[in-house]
Amino acid sequence: MALKVPKANNIQLFKDGYKHLSGLEDAVLRNIQAVPELSDLVRTSFGPSGRNKLVINHLGKLFVTSDAATIIREIEVVHPAAKLLVMASQA
Repeated sequence: MALKVPKANNIQLFKDGYKHLSGLEDAVLRNIQAVPELSDLVRTSFGPSGRNKLVINHLGKLFVTSDAATIIREIEVVHPAAKLLVMASQA
């Protein structure tokens, strides 16, 4: 005897605005979006009038710095493309 699962067409499992991304094109778009987010984070610390940033790492340690390498090292990055940039900056 096989167990049948009823299909409901109008049930919404996720919140409004949820997008399900699948496939190569969607992965490329997410990678392209992740890299500018990382660059926007450190862009204001460059140049002669660079601003300081207040960074709290995963251990709760507080940093006030305008050094982009320190900012990138201390933030927690989970996206694979952005994490690759973090590892490249540390090399």
